[in-house]
Amino acid sequence: MRTESIWSLYRKMKVIMPKRKIKRVVLTYPNQRWYKYDLTTTWNLSPYSLCILAAMIQDRYEVKIIDAQFYNMSKGQFKKEIQEFRPDCVGISILTSEYETIVGTAADIIKKVDKNIVTIAGGVHVTTQYKKVMDNKNIDYAVRGEGEYVLGELLDYLSGEGKFPSKGVVFRGEGGQLTALPPDIIQDLDVLPPPNYDLVDYRAYANTGPRYGVDSVHDYPYARILTSRGCPVGCSFCQVESISGKKWRPRSVENVVNEIELLKKKYGIQSFIFEDDNPFYQKTRTKNLFRLLKERDLNLKWKAAGVAIFMMDEEIFKLMAETGCQMIGVAVESGTQRILKEIIKKPVNLKKVPQTIKLAQKYGIFVAANFVIGFPGETWEEIRQTLHFAETCGADYCKIYPANPLVGTKMFAKAKELGCIIGDETKVDWRYGRIKTSNFSPKDIAILRVYEWDRINFSNPEKISKTAAIMGMTVERLNEIRKNTRENLTFEDIGNF
Repeated sequence: MRTESIWSLYRKMKVIMPKRKIKRVVLTYPNQRWYKYDLTTTWNLSPYSLCILAAMIQDRYEVKIIDAQFYNMSKGQFKKEIQEFRPDCVGISILTSEYETIVGTAADIIKKVDKNIVTIAGGVHVTTQYKKVMDNKNIDYAVRGEGEYVLGELLDYLSGEGKFPSKGVVFRGEGGQLTALPPDIIQDLDVLPPPNYDLVDYRAYANTGPRYGVDSVHDYPYARILTSRGCPVGCSFCQVESISGKKWRPRSVENVVNEIELLKKKYGIQSFIFEDDNPFYQKTRTKNLFRLLKERDLNLKWKAAGVAIFMMDEEIFKLMAETGCQMIGVAVESGTQRILKEIIKKPVNLKKVPQTIKLAQKYGIFVAANFVIGFPGETWEEIRQTLHFAETCGADYCKIYPANPLVGTKMFAKAKELGCIIGDETKVDWRYGRIKTSNFSPKDIAILRVYEWDRINFSNPEKISKTAAIMGMTVERLNEIRKNTRENLTFEDIGNF
């Protein structure tokens, strides 16, 4: 990779210039179902990211959003949409490496329509694996990090109206050599405009969501709210630091609550989900946020899955309950203090976890606890300790995940150093994991997590009924899901690990 200054690069690079001035821009989510493997689940994406990108460029470009994922478009339908709008540029957003091939699939379709259409890839996967993404020559540029400003600057440059961006762009220079500028990180999120939801059928999104799951909403219409970016905790397995930076950057509480109030007035939302990786990191800000929500008296229900349990106290739980909180997901991660301190690097005090969970439950808040097993350096006994802690910590529900060495994380670097990643090291498998050590294999972790998940969460009729209620389903439906989860765990899927 080049290390020259951006000004030196301007003089030397051969930027691909469009054959025509850019006037019409498509922003798209490709359909995850185009992925070459059968998917047991797909992500329901909020239009937030595309709509805020649109708001940033709509004053000088005609913008259309094509959400192939939400509308489950076939490749042919997607191609027809591109043909009919005739864009000069298409921005392709991809969320995770689980579906890495679809960004290339989308670019291939676009170039078949018109090879002169400029293609720009962005999103989480592109930020961490831009080299792999740019292997596809039908992708002209990639944007790393936060693209709200970078996209507009790049479009302006390609239109002959501005300078080349100083951050965020990945491009091919002399001889096809790849150059990656440092990711852009926006410090003041309040300066960003509200998402332009007028470009999509927002009510369709607000009335469609994952119907089942403890962190799914059941009061429609609903909204997904992002109140901050970045996380300073630095957990070894988490990609947030490499994507959004180590600095926690919150929106002001007024900015957040104004958005929620607007969504209620304009679209009649009844509930919302906090989508941040760490929405309640700073106690004073958290309390002020809930106080303002309470003052506005919006009468909404809400859930949050990314809660730092070590930042909670009784006053916060009380304010949560008073503003409509139904459920929180707390990131405990491990039941052994050594793993938390030496491997995960998370400041969780296990002695305080049960009492903190009990405090939340005191105010009627359903608590789901997240745990991860199968870290490099973890012993079989420590895995069993984590599962025992999950069973006894008092949480209403426990999620158990296999450790996945995501590209760009400290755990990825460690696992690669130890040579314990099975298969393609850039792949992600949330069912089985890809770590094999002298203590366990992916098959061991896969079998253990499925059967322990079932045993811990559904040990008696009362727990089954309570979980079914928070998931928004009947007991019969929940039991069917449990049965299918066990039966779908086949050795053929796991492989010879």
